[in-house]
Amino acid sequence: MKRRELLDNALNRAALGVGVSSVVKLSNLWSAALSLSASEPTQPTPIDARDSTTRERTADGYAMTYEWTDRSGREWRLEFPIERSAYREAADEAHGYLSGFEAAKTSAHAERLTEALISASTRGKCTPQSLPESILLDGAIGLVHSLRYATDSESTGAPDYIRTVEETLVDGCGDCEDLTYLLVGMLSQPAFGYRTAMVILPGHMLAGVHRGDLPEAYADAPTLPGGTYVGIECATSRPIGEFKDEPVLAVYGDGVEYIDQSAIADMGEEFLQDPTQFQTIADASAKRPY
Repeated sequence: MKRRELLDNALNRAALGVGVSSVVKLSNLWSAALSLSASEPTQPTPIDARDSTTRERTADGYAMTYEWTDRSGREWRLEFPIERSAYREAADEAHGYLSGFEAAKTSAHAERLTEALISASTRGKCTPQSLPESILLDGAIGLVHSLRYATDSESTGAPDYIRTVEETLVDGCGDCEDLTYLLVGMLSQPAFGYRTAMVILPGHMLAGVHRGDLPEAYADAPTLPGGTYVGIECATSRPIGEFKDEPVLAVYGDGVEYIDQSAIADMGEEFLQDPTQFQTIADASAKRPY
C-alpha cells in the first residue's frame, strides 16, 4: 500500500473511531500517522514547465536549477545537485511541526544551498564577492518565494505532510510550513547565522528572524508580538515584517518565545477540527515554563 493510502486510512480511522479527549491522544494519533507516512520512499512531485525550477535526472540524483527575481529586481540563477539517496532518506523521516523546524536548522543541504547562494550568479552590477548581506537575504527570500505554492493534498495526496529541506528543493514546491522550513534552514546556517523561529498563525506559518540579526536595511521592520522576532512570509511576497492579518498564536525559536493562550482558547472548536495545528500549539505550550 502506498504512503498516501496508509496515511489517509490512519487518519480516517482516527476520525471515526477515536474521541478527541486530550492533547496527548491527538499527539499520539498524529505521530502514528506520520510513522505510516514514512513507510516507503516517494517519487519527486512533478515540476510544471511553467515553474521557475527545473529538474534533470542524473545517474545518482537530481540536478536542480533555480531562477528567480528578488524584490529589488535582481535576477538570480543557482544550480544545485541533490543525491537521490539523500532525497529518499529525507522522505523516510517522519517529522512533526517542531521536529521539522529543528531538522531544517541543522540540514547539511540547507548549509550547502546557502554557500551556493553566495556564489550564485546575479545579473546585476554586483559580483558575488561584493554582495552585501541585505542583498543575500533578499536572494534567499526570493528563492523561497520562487518555489510553487502547493497544498499537501495537491502535491502528495495526503491531508498534511511535513517536507524536509531536501524534499522541498527537489519537489520545487511546498506549502507554508515547507517553505518556512526551507528559509529557516538557510538563514540558520553560518553564512547568515541568524536566530530563527517558526511563527504560528491560525492555519498558517511563517519564518521569524531575531531583530538584532537582520541587516541595517531592515532595522525599522515591525516586530512580532513579544518584540523579539521579525516575521517573513514564505508563501507570499510581502515585505519583511508584514504578514497575514490574523493573531500570532505562538513563536517558537529556541523554545517557546511567545504564546497567546487567550487567542488559542478562542480558536477552540476550529483547532479540534484540525489535530495537526492543535498538536503544534499544545507541544509548544508544554515546553514553556510557567
